[in-house]
Amino acid sequence: MIAVLGINHKTADVHIRESFFISPRKVGPLAEEILQKTEIQEILIFSTCNRTEVYYYSKGECHKTETRKILEILHEFLNCKQDYSDVFYTWKKTAAIKHLFRVTSGADSMLLGEAQIVGQIKEAYLLCTSLALTDAVLMRLFQKAFEVSKRVRSETNIQKGATSISYVAIDMCVDKVENIKEKKILIIGAGEIARKALNHLKKKGCENFIIANRTLETAKQLAAENGGTAVAFEKFPEYLPGCDIVIAATNAGRHLITRQDIISYAGNPGSAHQVLIDLSVPRNIDESAGNLENICLIGVDDLQSVTDKTAELRTGSLDHAEQIIDEMTGGFLEWYNNRKLRSIIKTITKNIQNVHEQELSNSRKCYSAEEYSLVKEYGGRLSQKYTRLLIRSLKKLSNGSHDPAALKNIKDLFEINDDNNV
Repeated sequence: MIAVLGINHKTADVHIRESFFISPRKVGPLAEEILQKTEIQEILIFSTCNRTEVYYYSKGECHKTETRKILEILHEFLNCKQDYSDVFYTWKKTAAIKHLFRVTSGADSMLLGEAQIVGQIKEAYLLCTSLALTDAVLMRLFQKAFEVSKRVRSETNIQKGATSISYVAIDMCVDKVENIKEKKILIIGAGEIARKALNHLKKKGCENFIIANRTLETAKQLAAENGGTAVAFEKFPEYLPGCDIVIAATNAGRHLITRQDIISYAGNPGSAHQVLIDLSVPRNIDESAGNLENICLIGVDDLQSVTDKTAELRTGSLDHAEQIIDEMTGGFLEWYNNRKLRSIIKTITKNIQNVHEQELSNSRKCYSAEEYSLVKEYGGRLSQKYTRLLIRSLKKLSNGSHDPAALKNIKDLFEINDDNNV
């Protein structure tokens, strides 16, 4: 059974989501603990600023039991004292497959059509695959998910307009700042989100950039490409008071800018209005800093109103995307359901072959060499023919392997004591 357990921007605010953010270095240890304490065979975990999801494959059907165990492990592993189980969603079987396809295609993102999500999921897929956490089922599922993403983005207009939270945040900033071209901007971080924000600012005519990053060489390269100045990461607090706009986009996992940092210079007589943009989860800027005089703080969840308007403009594209998702879900289910019958068919075929060989062995002395050769050939053709007829009938009887009861009846009929194929 394929299932997913997750939390996202629709079910929880950022202060809850950041409690369940899982950095790449924690994925392996967490996944191993889940595999050890459950009956799950395959697992894939990914975490972004707007969601954390655990996809898993189990040969059994104990979905509620596995969900409860994973939630317990998550809370304990992440040292989360408060129980947030009620804000997690869970889907299984077809619903879980469709959910993944919607996520990779951008149909379930805060910003409909968001382009960055598929890249983030690919990174998670490669990581979990390299750690041997996935096998045939999840590998096939996620490969199909990437195909869905490619089709939706090429066959619909779901990506029309802004497709990054960085772009939306900069557009919101432009509405709050006059003469943005003349403003001095500090960017903390040099990852994809920071780069997208910088690119959008340049399109708005901005030229005065200061870039701070833990790897100074990366900051220098980005600064050189965009006509900015690079500074050592630990030096960025010195530049806070002199910048009109500050953008934080790192995976530090903690507050880099506190309320006290801002108090040290903001609110003083003559202090200029400053916009802080926090595009990180866990957050890099203390949210209480947004309550200070002359400070405007824009966080990830503040972008919801803008992204809702964007979604309205792409409703037609979403309908088309759902059609593609339904089609691709059907294709994956055909492979997945046929896989359930595979070992049953293999066992039945082997049993028929054994009967054929046993009967030949018992009657070997009754025939001449020539007669035996003819009987063996005829018996082989007969066995193959009835095996094909039997397999065709089994597929019809099993209702495309959608019906667990039908599969059980088939196993009972042929005395197959093997649950490992489902």
